Amino acid sequence: MASEILAQQSDQLNVVTAASAAEGLDRLDERSVDCIVSDYRLPEKDGIELLKAVREEYPDLPFILFTGEGSEAVASDAIAAGATDYLRKGHGTERYELLANRIENAVEQYRTNQRAAELERVRALVSNIDQALIRASSLSEIKTRVCEIISDSEPYRFAWIGERDSETDRIEPQTWAGVEDAYLDTIVVTADNSRTGQGPAGTAVRERRIATVQNIQDDPGFEIWREEALDRGYRSTAAVPLEYNNTLYGLLCVYSSRQFAFAEGEQALLGELGNSISHAIHSLKIRDELRAERTFTDQALDSLADIFYVLDSEGNIQRCNEQFARLAGYTDEQIADLDAVSLFPEDEQDAVAEAIEEALTTGQSTIEADFLTAEGKRTPHEFTADRLTDQDGNLIGLVGTGRDISERTRRERELQDQKEQLEQFAATVSHDLRNPLNVIQGRLELVQAEHSSDHLAVIETATDRMERIVEDLLWLAREQQEIGSLEPVAIDAAAEAAWKLVSDPADEAELYCDCEADTRPLVKADTDQLRHLLENLFRNTIDHAGLDVTVVVGIFGDTPGFYIEDDGPGIPAEDREKVFEAGYSTSESGTGLGLNIVKRVADAHGWDIRATESSMGGTRFEITGLETVE
Repeated sequence: MASEILAQQSDQLNVVTAASAAEGLDRLDERSVDCIVSDYRLPEKDGIELLKAVREEYPDLPFILFTGEGSEAVASDAIAAGATDYLRKGHGTERYELLANRIENAVEQYRTNQRAAELERVRALVSNIDQALIRASSLSEIKTRVCEIISDSEPYRFAWIGERDSETDRIEPQTWAGVEDAYLDTIVVTADNSRTGQGPAGTAVRERRIATVQNIQDDPGFEIWREEALDRGYRSTAAVPLEYNNTLYGLLCVYSSRQFAFAEGEQALLGELGNSISHAIHSLKIRDELRAERTFTDQALDSLADIFYVLDSEGNIQRCNEQFARLAGYTDEQIADLDAVSLFPEDEQDAVAEAIEEALTTGQSTIEADFLTAEGKRTPHEFTADRLTDQDGNLIGLVGTGRDISERTRRERELQDQKEQLEQFAATVSHDLRNPLNVIQGRLELVQAEHSSDHLAVIETATDRMERIVEDLLWLAREQQEIGSLEPVAIDAAAEAAWKLVSDPADEAELYCDCEADTRPLVKADTDQLRHLLENLFRNTIDHAGLDVTVVVGIFGDTPGFYIEDDGPGIPAEDREKVFEAGYSTSESGTGLGLNIVKRVADAHGWDIRATESSMGGTRFEITGLETVE
């Protein structure tokens, strides 16, 4: 009767009856109950004894003693035993209306307290995990500790973290803790739209949100995993995506021993927990990537044969490679206390300080100075420095390298010695060889004036050849030098001037300049060096093509350059590269140096030269890569 009347009083009440205390306790084990209403007089046990039995298992469950045999003693015993309320029966339905109201109030208060306790429990859980995340030093430690802390917190029984395999679309478990009993070995979880992807884990990965199953027993979406889950005491589950800045780092799955364990507030806190875990994973990944990049950079810098260094804006050493430390002979602790200038001899410190200031001010500088080791040894180096700024363009120091130039210095000294020897040789050739040659030429002219003989013509040819050899050797030994100032030069004018100097023996030879006066370009060249190039080309042509050779000088129309071609016998294709080698000649009167000098002059200007066949069947020399004057 009480059951029927209560059902009439409120549509929120679902009343289940039991005829005894023992039967009531059985009902509690079978289903979830929000409130117990008990009479005082019951078979075997009275209502107080039932209350005490309930409180042993359910210390906070609402329990109302509703009895017709009320007394102050019974009421006192009921309250002392932990009754939520005590209400005496009466006539009519008014007492049942009051009872229904008391039930609803008790249940509401119970649920409120329960929710608060649950949220506090989850907050404590989140706090414990946050502390673990702060202390964790690796990704595996983060995942392991998270699963361990969750599984040790009631009513949770099991937790695991997995990642989605992009190739198979399976969610592969990586770390787990709690009551597992090979659960993960018996199930397959995916992130696709198949049956294995319809659970909370697959949904959380696809939709990037917390997904729950509040009642594993009845939820149809969990059917394929239900039996294995229930066998291990799992009654509800939640899946939390571990996402940071739109990057999914994995998935956290939590299993509870209670149905409807993941209320709205608890889900919100689990969401915050997921954010914390994701941020920690992201931070450690970035840290590991930076550490790997730093290691790679250090290995790369340490493999350099050159010194590498970083200075702060005050000139103090902030970082260096192994080569720097090894050469300096200081420990890392000693280097940290050094300023860069102290690593140079006193006689060079002012120049080094100026170079540092120049780099800080202008952006870069280069200086040659002796690096001073801890033992006092000086090693010549070439140091470069570049200004170092932060992302906002603020000056933070200098970065640079130092290259050991001991070998270069030694080589420069050797070259200087060779240069001096060559200059001495040139002086000897000029004075000790040219003077006797002049005597021979003078005496030869006197003899030729008095006598006529074929032998004298041979002597004249030989002396002319000796004269040219002397001139070429003097150019190679003394006059060969870096290109001087570049001036605008007209190729046709330079060619005609050079032709006049070399064509006297060849009266029948002719030069044609195929250059339009109004379109001929001016090119930048060292005038003296260009003249020497043209003289040697023309002399080579006369020597090999004969005294009646025809020579044409022309300008390329499509690319800056010019050509010189003749109607002589030409150069075989297999010899066209060899002709520029020193000493190569096919003429008895040739020196074997002329075309080598031509190649040297062209290279010094940055020009390209090649020998090929002319349009007249002879030889053609093409010089390209010239810079024209607008």
